[in-house]
Amino acid sequence: MKSSTLLVILAVQAVLVMGIFAAVAKENAVGESKAIDINPGQLKCCSNCNFSFSGLYTCDDIVKKCDPVCKSCAVVKTYPVKMFQCKDTFLGMCGPSCKY
Repeated sequence: MKSSTLLVILAVQAVLVMGIFAAVAKENAVGESKAIDINPGQLKCCSNCNFSFSGLYTCDDIVKKCDPVCKSCAVVKTYPVKMFQCKDTFLGMCGPSCKY
């Protein structure tokens, strides 16, 4: 009788603890991965390519004008000349090095 009562108490505690952890995780988005917006295109060239084994890559090139395939082109330098960097994540292999 005592062991079955103890077992019920332990089960109830486990359910309560799991419920608390689930509520905290949902509130803080723990364990959720943020979706990456993947650009299906490919850059004509990239000299500073960051390739990952997942098959995704980004290009850290600083250029005078972003490649037309780039969806998110950010200004990274304004003086003496305005320079840009493509902030997209691409799927596939890096293109050839750029010839500046």
